[in-house]
Amino acid sequence: MNIKKGDIFETKIIAFAFQGNGIGEFEGMKVFVPKTFPGDIVRAKFVKIKKKYAHAELVEIIEKSPERTKELCSHADNCGGCQMQFIPYEKQIEFKYQHVKDCIQRIAKLQDLKINPVIASKNILFYRNKMEFSFGYDSDMNFTFGLHVPNRRFDIFDVKDCILQIDINSKILPVFRNWALKYKFPPFRYSDGEGFIRSLFVRDGKRSENLMLNLVTSHDVPDNFAKALEELAESLKNSDFNVDSFYWTKVISKRGQKRQDEETLIFGSPTISEKLIIDDIELDFDIYPSSFFQVNTFQAEVLYKEIFKIAKPLKHKTAFDLFCGTGTISLFLAKFIDRVIGVDINEFSIKAAKENSLKNNIYNIDFLCGDAYKVMKELDENPELIVVDPPRTGLGEKTCEKIVEYKPEHIIYVSCDPATLARDLATFDELNYKALTVQPVDMFPHTYHIENVVLLEKNF
Repeated sequence: MNIKKGDIFETKIIAFAFQGNGIGEFEGMKVFVPKTFPGDIVRAKFVKIKKKYAHAELVEIIEKSPERTKELCSHADNCGGCQMQFIPYEKQIEFKYQHVKDCIQRIAKLQDLKINPVIASKNILFYRNKMEFSFGYDSDMNFTFGLHVPNRRFDIFDVKDCILQIDINSKILPVFRNWALKYKFPPFRYSDGEGFIRSLFVRDGKRSENLMLNLVTSHDVPDNFAKALEELAESLKNSDFNVDSFYWTKVISKRGQKRQDEETLIFGSPTISEKLIIDDIELDFDIYPSSFFQVNTFQAEVLYKEIFKIAKPLKHKTAFDLFCGTGTISLFLAKFIDRVIGVDINEFSIKAAKENSLKNNIYNIDFLCGDAYKVMKELDENPELIVVDPPRTGLGEKTCEKIVEYKPEHIIYVSCDPATLARDLATFDELNYKALTVQPVDMFPHTYHIENVVLLEKNF
């Protein structure tokens, strides 16, 4: 086979792989092509060639699959955010289910584990309550402010609006773009650590309609920044955005030292609020800039309802909630479990969690700050239930083993990555904890991400 990087070829897309890649064939070899769909006939260019497969970039769609749907976003062609927007939503759900099934059966080797149908999201547009917009450069080193170009680690393209969060972003983004250009603040370059302005985080309360803006910069502050920041703050106060909270976060990142984030409240409230409602229980939450809170508020309620549907009938007395964030799961658990201990490594999340417990008059709960594995080494409780909601990297063998040392009757594993979930389920299986059910919940329409809730039971 005489092919090389840069060669252009034609193929028909015959299948769909995870992460929004279609699968074509060329001279008997599978080729993964992004932004393609079964039924498409495309022209593509090889970018990476292995012995048994290759990756290519899409050059042109010669003939579109009849199942393709119209992309609503004006940036669909050059944005890496909505990898599956061109796929009908019901097809997205099918592909996500298949991915979960493949991971469970291929990685965890749990062929008979029951996987329930995916619970779809009612809202598939404007569902996110948090977005990060980055300052940067395009491939020609021109100033840009927006989102990442797919498969380009450092390239940023200018964004006018985004259909995943709130309409008002189309007005907010030009204010920050024009302000940065006026003062000629150089974007931070992750390639060499030079530059100043990094990003803007926009958070909104879907029920409270609160709005928080957080401008993030590096630690090497220009002399004119104080004046520029004051001007920016005044323009935001006088705008019709109704900004409830405006922060400046300075990232102190030096070679050989642990990164530190210094958050400074410029004006407004230290937190924004949000309400979650599950059945007849309503809880209010205060959220800081760096606090973890599920980005799809209304679908988070669906996710948590699945957790409590499992946990409530078990009638356990004591529970751990590991990687608890601002305490969302912990506080709902405390409504029907006698004692709950929440653990998270983020000090701002734990601060918010403690405040949220007081705000909701829930006192049968303790929140501890620290690495879950290290904190568990110090706890002498005997939880019958342990709930885990780790980051995308999962738990890992060491943390799984530490959890099993407590011999809980049940474990509820909430995961945002089917592959690392499957890896950990295999570990738990070896440790005699049997997975009983998997419930996929789609928190992120138009992306390849899928959340899962898994119940495990002690088998010894």
